[in-house]
Amino acid sequence: MSPTGRRERRCECATKGHAVPTVRQATIDLFRQYGLNTWFGNPGSTELTLLDEFPSDFRYLLGLQEMVPVGMADGFSQVTRRPALVNLHTAPGLGNAIGALYNAYLNKTPLVVTAGNQRRAMQNQKTLLTNEDAVLVPRPFVKWSAEPAIASEVPAVLARAIHIAMSPPTGPVFVSLPMDDMAYELDDVQTAQFEVIRDREVTHAGGFRKDLAKKIADRLAAAKSPAFVVHGDLEHAGAWDLVVKLAERSKAAVWTSPLPGLSGFPENHPLYQGLLPPGAGWISEELKGYDLVVVLGGPAFRYYPYIPGPYLPEGTSLIHITCDPDEAARAPIGDAYVADVRAAVEAVLGETSESSRTAPRARLDVARPERAEAPMQAADLWTAVGHAAPADALFVSEAGSNEVPITQYVRPGTAFSHISAVGAGLGFGLPAAVGAQLGAPDRPVIALMGDGSMHYAITSLWTAAHYKIPLTIVVSSNGEYGVLKQFAGLESAVGIPGLDLPELNISATAASYGVDAHDADDTDQVAEMLRAGVADRGRPTLINVPTNKVKKAAPRPV
Repeated sequence: MSPTGRRERRCECATKGHAVPTVRQATIDLFRQYGLNTWFGNPGSTELTLLDEFPSDFRYLLGLQEMVPVGMADGFSQVTRRPALVNLHTAPGLGNAIGALYNAYLNKTPLVVTAGNQRRAMQNQKTLLTNEDAVLVPRPFVKWSAEPAIASEVPAVLARAIHIAMSPPTGPVFVSLPMDDMAYELDDVQTAQFEVIRDREVTHAGGFRKDLAKKIADRLAAAKSPAFVVHGDLEHAGAWDLVVKLAERSKAAVWTSPLPGLSGFPENHPLYQGLLPPGAGWISEELKGYDLVVVLGGPAFRYYPYIPGPYLPEGTSLIHITCDPDEAARAPIGDAYVADVRAAVEAVLGETSESSRTAPRARLDVARPERAEAPMQAADLWTAVGHAAPADALFVSEAGSNEVPITQYVRPGTAFSHISAVGAGLGFGLPAAVGAQLGAPDRPVIALMGDGSMHYAITSLWTAAHYKIPLTIVVSSNGEYGVLKQFAGLESAVGIPGLDLPELNISATAASYGVDAHDADDTDQVAEMLRAGVADRGRPTLINVPTNKVKKAAPRPV
């Protein structure tokens, strides 16, 4: 990130008749300098001093519960590949947002999260809205958290937070802002110091040693049957095209890692084999026949549930390239390289020659959909969606037991076209889809939702309708937490309460928020309504589709 115009101007933050800039004005100037003029939030009384005279060149997207703005910012940041700002309300608002922060942390999404705090003079009495341990509350799910020691340090702490959020591996940061800090007036020395802090640059220059690239390329060339396992970090790093070239040159099979966030590879490519299931035994079975596995841009691997079996088939070795030193350290298998992912892939590609191997067999094409009436199989629903959706659609999915069928029947072919939550924390899909549509206004965004998961952040529908965000939402309504029933079978657990969701009226709920809502009776209507929803660029559309219940747990997700 390298904003322009840094050295050519003085501080523009002295407004509202002040000859001396305040911390609030300096804060706004800092955010403007870094392009953080789209805010996602749910404000409270402790944020009013920051939001006073909100600038006309900024916009504020309101979510009705705090996990919604965090989810919106997550989707927006991933699509724009820039940091996003989230404005929360002291301890209770931050607490409500933690579940969404968990997803953002595992997604490696660079969010700058702020929350107000009680006035410094009142905190010792633990008066109403005092966030006593503000720095500690979000710490498991942020890269860094801080509260400025004194008011004049607010701009410097926020600048540091922005740089940390954007440093690989990227991720969310948190800054607590006591509400009385905003009115503090900076003196001439502090103003000059702020301008230096505001205008400085932090550049991350990645590289990968030629000898290491050759070593990896030699192992790839010597393999009889190599496979790549890709992750969303490849897209974040801008390495999508490079990985496609490397796979084609190597004639390697390509799988997507379990819980990838972004798919990392064209899902309609002949080399693409699909999504790996998230169990050690399952993965080992899928990778039989490959003597070398190269994991690119993510962990190796994330597992759940516990499926016994070896980490890899006998005779298979693994190379792991990641930007995250913790991912490299905690992996139980393989030789790891911690590096800038794009630089590493580019270097290996430069050392790799065209292989004479026979390319692996491609997946079968998805057949044209046959008409099926509701309630229908998940396969029928997602086949209809996959064929009716435009080629440039951006899909955001959170559909529980439907997630694997989605990857089988919906096959986007361009970068940043399929987003899910690496953390799998429910409540991600709807707000992330709203944010993704804001970040990519020229692309049709289609949210692929389960009826259970969408209710964790159902008020996202209000935000979409209120701001006229032209999102299209397809809901698989099976009246249950189907994925939990599958897990119950895997764990041999019986008599589990709370897994059925009768009497959810998805369409009526959506309509009450101002969304154009419909029920589809068959796959022909699904396709027709989807095309109409995508074509309507003035408001959001929801299509509710009754689907069959999960009958029993399969030996692995299907």
